[in-house]
Amino acid sequence: MENKLRNNTIEIDKDKFRFDVDVYIFREEKHMAAYCPSLDLATTGNDFQDAVKNFYECLQLHVECCMEMGTFEEDLKEHGWKVSPKRVVPPSFRTQLKSPQLSELMQSNTNFERISAPVRIAAFA
Repeated sequence: MENKLRNNTIEIDKDKFRFDVDVYIFREEKHMAAYCPSLDLATTGNDFQDAVKNFYECLQLHVECCMEMGTFEEDLKEHGWKVSPKRVVPPSFRTQLKSPQLSELMQSNTNFERISAPVRIAAFA
């Protein structure tokens, strides 16, 4: 059975799930920054591709650490995600705007690009 994304809700298969997170890429001084407000993760790189690559590494380490410690579900909830045995719903854009970093970015004159980063991990029980 395939996981299905409907209205930003992730349908969980019995052993894995998939979802996308928005990542904002922008110049910060001499580097490119990548920031994901729905998980409050940030990293930098020398250029756009480097920032994206570093974000995926950061995301992978974050998920692995949370899964090893058994805190992934708790971490998602702390960041505004709604988690149930069959679905995971990311926080709304309005909720994400409560993040000072995203709010500041949106109100600044900084050029940014929003990408949708796919996340594929084993489901937590």
